[in-house]
Amino acid sequence: MTKMVAEELARCEVCARAKYVRTPQETPQMVTPTPEKPLDVVEADLVFLDGAIRLTLIDRLTRFVYNYPLQVKTGKRVREGLLLFLATVGTPRTLVLDRGREFDNFLVRSLLEEFRVKVHWTTPGHSRSHGMIERLHGTLQEHLHILRIGRGMTDEEAWARALLAYNSSLHSATGYTPLELMRAWQREDSPVSIEYVCGELVDQDDRKKRDRVDRLNNKATDRWNRVQAGDYVFIKNWYRRRKTDPRFVGPYIVDTKLSRFRLKVKCVETGHVRVIPANQSRPPRARLP
Repeated sequence: MTKMVAEELARCEVCARAKYVRTPQETPQMVTPTPEKPLDVVEADLVFLDGAIRLTLIDRLTRFVYNYPLQVKTGKRVREGLLLFLATVGTPRTLVLDRGREFDNFLVRSLLEEFRVKVHWTTPGHSRSHGMIERLHGTLQEHLHILRIGRGMTDEEAWARALLAYNSSLHSATGYTPLELMRAWQREDSPVSIEYVCGELVDQDDRKKRDRVDRLNNKATDRWNRVQAGDYVFIKNWYRRRKTDPRFVGPYIVDTKLSRFRLKVKCVETGHVRVIPANQSRPPRARLP
């Protein structure tokens, strides 16, 4: 049944036009520490949709999501949203933030220092360090489009229902709903053993990370060995936002093979030069003149 549903969705033109594509840039892969309990590591970011600004937070272990509407994109409003999260959900050990001025300011820093929350600042251009919350935003936007367009709901009701649906749905990475894991952590009489689940999730996450690092490194090495200077290649479409957009664009010609599995390529049509990871390229499907 699952396979039939997936095949039907793949043929749906409306789904392809509406579905958000999550294709972050490939970066050098390293195994990062895995949170061992809820609120060990929480990611926070702003999401913009149809002129509305909201602060979103997600717990890396349980995948529990919290969302707070902002009137304007300022440090004061972000501080209010973070304070409400601390008051209602709890104090995280580490908060992952980007270097935007709405986060990197005196008001937010002083609040986090007061509650002894460590801050991990992400590196610009390394979207994988914020990958979980970026994927979350894509999922929430799909839910919002369905609720607002299909059911004619207001923005506030659509956001509330989208968050409820996400927190109440089984997550493929954990096998539980985010609400189940958060309640298991907060209540001693929960039927879910949070110690057992956390241990299993940590082991499982570590295995997945190592497998992914090995797979991407092998892919980069394979592409690097096959391509030569003067070859034609197509590169990943960095601006792809819909399923109907092409995955690769080009052609480009390989100018130089650089260190760390990178390629210096030049667009045949415009002459624009860029440097890309080798695993973001593919050979043309047909011979080019």
